[in-house]
Amino acid sequence: MDMRIGIVQEQSLTLNMTQEIRQAIALLQYSSAELASYIQDIAMDNPLIEVKETAFSNKMTKQSNREINGAGSFLIENVSKENISLEQHLRSQLVDMKLSPKEKRCLFLLIHGLDSNGYLQEDISQLAENINVPEKFLGRQLLVLQSLEPAGVGARSLQECILLQLRRLQARNMMAEEIITHYFELFAKRSWKQLSGKLNISLNEIQDIHDQIKMLDPRPGLKYENTDTTYVRPDMSIRINDDELHIYYHDEMTPEVKISSDYKQYINKTIDKEFKSYVSRKIQQCKWLEKSLQQRKETMLKVMKVIAYKQMAFFKKGKAFLKPLTLKDVAKSLQIHESTVSRAIKDKYVQTPQGLVEMKFFFSTNIDPKNEQNISSATVKERIAELILHENKNSPLSDQKIANLLQNDYRINISRRTVAKYRAALNIASSVKRKEYER
Repeated sequence: MDMRIGIVQEQSLTLNMTQEIRQAIALLQYSSAELASYIQDIAMDNPLIEVKETAFSNKMTKQSNREINGAGSFLIENVSKENISLEQHLRSQLVDMKLSPKEKRCLFLLIHGLDSNGYLQEDISQLAENINVPEKFLGRQLLVLQSLEPAGVGARSLQECILLQLRRLQARNMMAEEIITHYFELFAKRSWKQLSGKLNISLNEIQDIHDQIKMLDPRPGLKYENTDTTYVRPDMSIRINDDELHIYYHDEMTPEVKISSDYKQYINKTIDKEFKSYVSRKIQQCKWLEKSLQQRKETMLKVMKVIAYKQMAFFKKGKAFLKPLTLKDVAKSLQIHESTVSRAIKDKYVQTPQGLVEMKFFFSTNIDPKNEQNISSATVKERIAELILHENKNSPLSDQKIANLLQNDYRINISRRTVAKYRAALNIASSVKRKEYER
């Protein structure tokens, strides 16, 4: 009998530990938004859990013995320049127009179909068929939409968006309109010598047109408020004070969880064993959640502490001083598994003296571990970007010239092919496509 009881107890303990570990693993890999949603879901199912929202408080936990004043809330908004939506802005322009109910209905439908860039993605003929109106009629309403502000709205492609804006210019450039209308692909690919021959114009003229088009807005809808706007709040912050790095964990990013103070009365007022068992399970669930949240916080701080030590030069001097760092390096320092480090940095953000970055940003490989250059791929990309930024636009640097400059100026030894690979990763065009022509 005793042996059987012992076995049952051991099995029950193993099951509980497995559930707790699974929860801790899940919470560690969640982003702050996912974590808040997860906690709310649990609270909905567990009446004994009290959740106190703290997202807009200024409470921070400091990984240091000193206090730093002025620790504010770091809020980065991706897009929000106008405080009305694109749809509201366009509808307001229709108020004074003499439109029939049918015309207004079609225009509202077209406006509603615009994406966040201000482009119309739906096919006009299909849309006309769906709402049972002639295609020509709907096409005329599209022209009305395209006459509204901002210029370029209602376009169905980048080509049409640019052309709509060119036609609105006070001093119209007919050659620019001709190029965008009939030679857009050649122009976009910078096959300018071929374009020059076809139109019998100089490369300087094409360069002038290119410069004019660069001043236009390829995504006119983005300047308006977007209901899908996303916000990024850092999970932690790094500050430099008295030449020392200080790590802050933003407690306000996580809802505060505690056991309801009312739970005792439920136990004291009932003798129902089944109900008591239910309450006991819910209390245990809350304790697990509290413990898992604390463990998540401690793990993230430990990982960030190692990163801060390894990447000290980055925090003080900038991106070009980022060192090679792998998950294995951090895992070894903390004597934990690489997968734990991977979960701890997944979708987490840090506010640094160099700006807001994802935690995964700090990890990059050594470009040449055999020769022990101890230079990260991120650093090399930064150097390449700097060289291209300051190059002579009339005679841009080839990949081989960049490789030579990296070797001579920074003692970074990489091949032309590696330069090309990193340049492509930075979304920087080749020297042929970067070339500008003298006037």
